[in-house]
Amino acid sequence: MPAFREPNVDIDLRECEFVRPPAVLWCVVYLALATSRGSRCRLLVPQNMGVCVYLKSIGLFDTLRSFGVEADDRGIRARDDPNTILPITRFNSTAEASTVTNQAFDRLQASALGAANLTSVVTELFSELALNAVQHSESPIGALGCVQFFDFESGPRFGCTVADGGIGVRTSLYRNLALRARISYDWDALELAVRERVSGTGDPHRGIGLYGVSEDVRRPHHSLLLHSGIGSLEVSEELESSAKRTRLFPGTLAFLAIPT
Repeated sequence: MPAFREPNVDIDLRECEFVRPPAVLWCVVYLALATSRGSRCRLLVPQNMGVCVYLKSIGLFDTLRSFGVEADDRGIRARDDPNTILPITRFNSTAEASTVTNQAFDRLQASALGAANLTSVVTELFSELALNAVQHSESPIGALGCVQFFDFESGPRFGCTVADGGIGVRTSLYRNLALRARISYDWDALELAVRERVSGTGDPHRGIGLYGVSEDVRRPHHSLLLHSGIGSLEVSEELESSAKRTRLFPGTLAFLAIPT
């Protein structure tokens, strides 16, 4: 929020035994924004060395330092992790979003873990989430993406995460005068955002991308999590798509997961 002026901000992961992919980018966005407001920011790294190696291998510590955030990763060595298709990568324009998508596609093609059904996830779904982030977020820190395989409670998953620290879905849609009466909260803005031809631009030819992503995940064990402001929405075949109030995320985060 504009009034945020904390002199020191820490995110404490010391007791963490596992950090989910969306939470990794949550740490980056929150600390990058706080640093841009003049706060002295630190990430307190996990005591669990395995978790530290994972976080270093996907580029968390280097990304934080690029924003001026302190992260004491002494003694932690990055490994060549085949599960990481695209480490945390920052992009600021549609051209850079396309470049990042192509990098992820090429690395997935070269990976022994890659499968034919995953290439379209990157070229279509991840690409759409990345383009949304740079076209609508107006983020002062740009957008960030990460693509990886990971072990989840329900089994091995392939995940794509995109996050920004921008204006959020509600503010973006509110710019469309025709939608204002239907938007009161972050959660109802998210419900609108995944409907066909809903866009903050008011252009009747826009509003197809996120709708297409949400429709594509309505398959067994596929899921899409959207988190913006204090609202979140999970879309899947198994769940009724109902948004809810949750803890604040400054900007918008999208996490797409499918089984492998």
